[in-house]
Amino acid sequence: MRNFSLIVAALSLSAVAAPNPDYVRDLSELLAIPSVSANKAETDRAIEWMQTFLKKRGVWCAVEQWPEDGRKVLYAATRPGLKNPDYTIVTHLDVVDAPAAQFVPRLVGSRLYARGACDTKGAAYAAAKILERLNGQASVGCVFSSNEEVGGATTGYMVGLGYGVPGKMVFVFDGGGATNHINTACKGCAYYRVTAYGKSGHASRPQNCDNPFYKLARAALKIESEYPFQKPGEWGNVAAVTIVRGGDSQNRIPESAEMTVNVRFVEEGGLEKERELLERLTGLKTELIRGTPAAVSNIEDPEFVRLKDFLTVRRPGNPIIINRSSGANDSRYFPQFKKPMVGLGGIIVHGAHSDDEWIDLDTVGPQIDLMCDFLRE
Repeated sequence: MRNFSLIVAALSLSAVAAPNPDYVRDLSELLAIPSVSANKAETDRAIEWMQTFLKKRGVWCAVEQWPEDGRKVLYAATRPGLKNPDYTIVTHLDVVDAPAAQFVPRLVGSRLYARGACDTKGAAYAAAKILERLNGQASVGCVFSSNEEVGGATTGYMVGLGYGVPGKMVFVFDGGGATNHINTACKGCAYYRVTAYGKSGHASRPQNCDNPFYKLARAALKIESEYPFQKPGEWGNVAAVTIVRGGDSQNRIPESAEMTVNVRFVEEGGLEKERELLERLTGLKTELIRGTPAAVSNIEDPEFVRLKDFLTVRRPGNPIIINRSSGANDSRYFPQFKKPMVGLGGIIVHGAHSDDEWIDLDTVGPQIDLMCDFLRE
């Protein structure tokens, strides 16, 4: 009898602990779409899935096509035609590449495993559920980007068209995190081409040549010295040489060579300031390939203070920790509006861009509840 009671208790606990079946079904469908950033057809399919999901629930949607390659980008809002909401959510439906097996979602307990579960279709789905619940009740809009993983220019395009211009605050739904963490800034991200010129010739007679690779090597060491590694708790500029190119033959010293330098910076105007610094430091031609600015929130803004006070009441005994991201996210397209741009922890995820990527579905519902209560006030 005792063993039977234990079995019944275990089955009852399992039934109670089962994640929301709607979340499992819906998110599994979305995660099964291999919407790798470079695959326009599949990112379009993910956008279409989200548009269909929202329209079936009466949420107003607008789809635009990014001029660079025609890919679709989605904006949705809690009122028809609402392009300038009080609160803007920004998220994305593209993912980094992965083996086909990672696009077959699998549920283990409350964890749903798949590429994009953590970064960031799980959070995007939560955003959609918030729009559904607050439809007609609050002023909220959401940009669903389709190329965030490669710079997020589709978000910038939508903002340029006037979608999602925030009246009070921007929420970045990208990944998840601990419930007491608020991310208030992200670094700017720039890619520079540094080119060295020399004199070409046969590799058997290097004394007759001027090898551009050695110039790049000396330049790389200067960059390493100028941009020291960050210590725990520090938030400053960092740089890394990521690509070196040059030459067309194994026995010929080329006339030129180039390297790509990725700089993550925190200062306003950093795109040009860092280019000038690299050129002055290395003495080599330095060109900006692409980049986005740093996004730093004013934590004294009244709306941010309201958010902190709200979280203090809703999550008592869980002190607020203010974080600043070392990476980049699509808050980079909103600094010009001078509104707080925050990432709010609460959805538990793990393993972004890894083969062990998952989202804890039991944490999705409580985060939706919390966000709706804040946005509705």
